[in-house]
Amino acid sequence: MDLNKNYELGKINCDDFSLADFATYKGEDLFEVNDYFWDFYQDSITKKYMVYGNPISSAPTSVFTVYDRYLDKERDFLNFCSYNYLGYSRHPEVIKVIQETMEKYGTGAVSAPLLSGYYDLSKQLEDEIATFKNKESALIFPTGYGANLGVLSSLLKEGDIAVLDILSHASIYDGARLAGANIKVFMHNNPNHLDKVLKEIKNPRRVIVCVEGVYSMDGDIARLPEIVEVCKKYGAKILLDEAHATLIFGKNGRGVAEHFGLEDAIDITVGTFSKSFGSIGGFAVGDKKLITYLRMFARSYVFSCAMAPHTASGILKILELFKNDKSNLNKLWDNALYMQKELKNAGFDIGETKSQVIPVIVGSDQKLRKISKIIHSAGLYTGVVTYPAVSNKRTRLRLSISSEHTKEQMDSCVSIIKDAFNQVS
Repeated sequence: MDLNKNYELGKINCDDFSLADFATYKGEDLFEVNDYFWDFYQDSITKKYMVYGNPISSAPTSVFTVYDRYLDKERDFLNFCSYNYLGYSRHPEVIKVIQETMEKYGTGAVSAPLLSGYYDLSKQLEDEIATFKNKESALIFPTGYGANLGVLSSLLKEGDIAVLDILSHASIYDGARLAGANIKVFMHNNPNHLDKVLKEIKNPRRVIVCVEGVYSMDGDIARLPEIVEVCKKYGAKILLDEAHATLIFGKNGRGVAEHFGLEDAIDITVGTFSKSFGSIGGFAVGDKKLITYLRMFARSYVFSCAMAPHTASGILKILELFKNDKSNLNKLWDNALYMQKELKNAGFDIGETKSQVIPVIVGSDQKLRKISKIIHSAGLYTGVVTYPAVSNKRTRLRLSISSEHTKEQMDSCVSIIKDAFNQVS
C-alpha cells in the first residue's frame, strides 16, 4: 500500500500495511511518518496483533513470566524465543562469580576501553577467547552487533567492496554501509553465484566476503568449503560470523569453521556472547596485527563504554564450564533434532535448517499476524519474524531450541503451532 494516497490519520487499517511501508515512507516533514505509524500501531493492538515488547519478569528459562498487555496481567509462557541455547544465563556458578565480581569492581566499566574501561578481566577474556578460537588475538565489544559494525567500518574504505550473502545479518550490512563501501550480494549460500560476482571485480584484494556460520533466520549452515575455495581463487578476504554457531558446532565448540576443518582459511571471525553464552557482548578474533589495528580504529569499540567486568567474569566461568562438561550441548542437539523431526512430520516448512534455530515458514505478513495472535493467546512465545528481518513474503515463526526444553514442552509447542495454522487456513 502507498501511504501517500489519501490515508487519513485515525483511519488507518493495519491489515492494509506492512512494516515495510513505514520504513520507506518519506513525507514532507521528518516526523510525519510517526503519526501514520502510531495509527498502525494502535490498530494492531486493538486487533491483538502486536505481540512485541511485552516486559518479561523472570529468567529466560523454558517457561518464563511475561506481562500480557491484552489481559493486563503477568502469566507464564512456553519460551521458544530466547537465545539461551545451553542454559548458562542462570547457571548458579556463573551467577556466583558475577556477584563476587560486582562486589570488587562495581556495576560497570564506566569508561571507553582505550581510556579506563579496559580491566584485567577484559584482557583475560580476550586471551581466553583467542585461545578457545585457536587464533592469535581477540577484541571484545559491548555487543555482537557492535562487533560487525566496528570490524567492517574500520577495515573497508570508500570504494572497497563488501560481498555479502543476501541473508547476512543487519549488522554486517550496516558495517559495510558505515564504511562507505560498495555492497554486492550473492544468492543465499550459493558458491557458484559468488564466483560470478567476484569474477566481475577488478581488484579482489580490496574485497571482503561475509557469511554466517549458522544463518540467524533460517538455521542453515554456510557451505563453507566451497565458499572458501571460491574466495581463494580470487584472493578475497573472508569474514565469518559465528554468532549462532559458537559453543554449538565443531568438536571443541569453536563453530562451523572448526566443523569443516577450515579455521585457518578464515581471515576474521566475529561472534557474540548473547547466544550460547547467555550473556551480552561480542568479539572478533584474528591475527595480532589485524586485532591491534581494530583496537584503535573500530569506532563501535573505541567510542562505546566497555564491557562490564562482571560480564567478562561470567563469560570466563561459562568457558570453563563448557570445556569441562558438554552434557548441555548433547541435550541441545537431541532437542533440536527431535523438534526438526516433529515439525516436519506435522507438515511444516522448516527450510534447510541444520541447527537449533528452526524457522516455521508462514508466508504473508497478514497470515503471520493472525497466527501470532493465536499462539500468544495459547501461551507460546516464539520469534515472530517479518520485515525488516526477512522478506514480508517469507515471514516466519523462529523457534530457538534450548537444552532446557523438555519433550512435553516441545510437543506442546508443535501442537499450538499446528492448531494456529489450522485455524488460519
